[in-house]
Order: sequence, then C-alpha cells, then structure tokens
Amino acid sequence: MRALWYFLHMFGQIAWLGGALAAMVIGMAVRREASDVLGPSVRLQGAIYRQLIGPGALIVVLSGILLTLQMYNRVTAVGLNHWLMAMQGLGILGGLMVLVHTVPTSNKLMRLEPTGSTAAAFHGIHRRLKISGMISSMIGMLGLLTSALYQMG
Repeated sequence: MRALWYFLHMFGQIAWLGGALAAMVIGMAVRREASDVLGPSVRLQGAIYRQLIGPGALIVVLSGILLTLQMYNRVTAVGLNHWLMAMQGLGILGGLMVLVHTVPTSNKLMRLEPTGSTAAAFHGIHRRLKISGMISSMIGMLGLLTSALYQMG
C-alpha cells in the first residue's frame, strides 16, 4: 500500500508543478499579444489550475499525510530528519495555498472580461493570481528540493 501512496504523491507533484509551469509559460507568451487574447488565455490557465494544479496539490497533501502517518509507526526514539520535516511543512503550506487561494482566485478571474466594466477588477485579480501562483509554486519547488536533500542523507 505504501508504494501506491508514494506513486500518487509523485503523480500529484507532477500535476501540480508541471501544471504551474504550463500556466506560467502561457502567461509569458500572452504578454506580447493584444488584450483581446487575454480573456481566452486566462480561461485556458483556469482550466489548468482547476484540472491539474488543484487536484495535484490535493493529492500531494493527502498522500503526504498518509505517508507520514505510516512512517510514524516506524520512527525510532531519535526522531525525524530535518529535511523530511521541511518537506512536510513546505508541502502542506504550498498545497493549502493552492487549494485555498490560487484555484479560487483563478475561478473568479475566469468569470471576468479584461475589457469593459470589469477591466479594473480583472487586472487586480490577475495580478494577485500571478503572485499567488508564483509563491505556491516556489514553495512546492522548495519542498521538492528538500525531499532530494532528504534522500541524499
């Protein structure tokens, strides 16, 4: 059963961080386009957030919690490795940020148009989404880095 949870954990990381990279590339490519292209591209990014990043973060957090609970059955009196604890904390923090702020903000942005009466709200929410996406992806990447450092020793 541990192998299944570990597979789901890795699969969730791929969906979360790979989706975040895809959304970032779309955002960078759209900056050079006209403003009428911004609406469809934001809806495309919203689909990536809703179908890849959000479920990936949820799978990472849940499988990580289950793997941690399984590990506590085998922990000795010495305790846990500090890289492992950093990975757990960063994973939960980044995953919760995605689930609580980034995905709902993306859903809100998809309902607005970049031109017309909602333009000011659109650009404000879009700026918040970019910041939230960058921070949560950075936290996820730091969690991935700490897991590599844990595996090294």
